[in-house]
Amino acid sequence: MAKEDKNWSGVAHVRIRLDILHSPAWRTLSFTARALFMDMRSGLRSTNNGDINAALGTLSHKGWTSRTTILKAAGELTALGFIAKTRQGMGGPTNGSCSLFRFTDVPAFEQPKLGVSASKATFDYLAFKTTAEAEQALRDWAQTEAKSKAAKTK
Repeated sequence: MAKEDKNWSGVAHVRIRLDILHSPAWRTLSFTARALFMDMRSGLRSTNNGDINAALGTLSHKGWTSRTTILKAAGELTALGFIAKTRQGMGGPTNGSCSLFRFTDVPAFEQPKLGVSASKATFDYLAFKTTAEAEQALRDWAQTEAKSKAAKTK
């Protein structure tokens, strides 16, 4: 067996707080939402929290093929407080601007060119003390999404 390299300096890695992984909200997430969290988190650097996107163009090289699947997973992550929207996207997928997000467990720095305001870490996912509360939040989010889609088709 080869000796493992203990020197992590300069090696990109993803850090996730244990209070995220042990939270009732995390246990409630679908595996698709967990995968999106990891793929979005891999783009986090020291100063770009708030400038993280979930656009298909960004995620396609990681195996994502459906905008609908990404939107559903991002909705779960938002509803359960793991990410928060910092900028609403406008236009369509080919000629607009994508929505931007921040991770709620990391401070965000102001980025005026993107319209992103500075904010402290809010740890919104910790608001759910039980999986039942988190499951109810997902049901509420799903109902809101269904009503929004129904209103758009009228």
